[in-house]
Amino acid sequence: MVTNPQAEHKTPTAAKTKIALMKRHNPIRYTIALVSLLFILLIPTIAKGQYVGRSTLKSNIQKDTLIDSTTGVKFIIDTARIYITAIDTNGNQLWKTDPVVDAKIEAYRVQRPVIVYFVFETDSYNKNKQIIAITYNNSQFGYINKLTGKFDFLGQD
Repeated sequence: MVTNPQAEHKTPTAAKTKIALMKRHNPIRYTIALVSLLFILLIPTIAKGQYVGRSTLKSNIQKDTLIDSTTGVKFIIDTARIYITAIDTNGNQLWKTDPVVDAKIEAYRVQRPVIVYFVFETDSYNKNKQIIAITYNNSQFGYINKLTGKFDFLGQD
């Protein structure tokens, strides 16, 4: 039997064509592309309202009340984590502040930031006075003067 050597080099057969089409129209490839597209489109919606980073809502404020050991003044953060109120030993309100509003801080990363860090710290730049350090869930931070309730905005990450 004589074979034609040129017949082996003809155009692809129907089976080869079908395999080539399957490689181009691979359902797994389409599934991966669809999932990737959905991921790209949905991530901004899923992450909206929560800054992901060092300062998030998952940060736990250890205490909702800080007590000045020398004056007995209580500094209380509300449950919404927006207002800080100073109350003296007689129960009188000394001041109440919403640092974002009082300092006229513009929106950054989230529409309404909430406090996620609330502690006494020593201000080494201001004669080592004790201040209330706060950080918001959008990474903005600063300190509150214990006497006046004035918020000094220091920046954002």
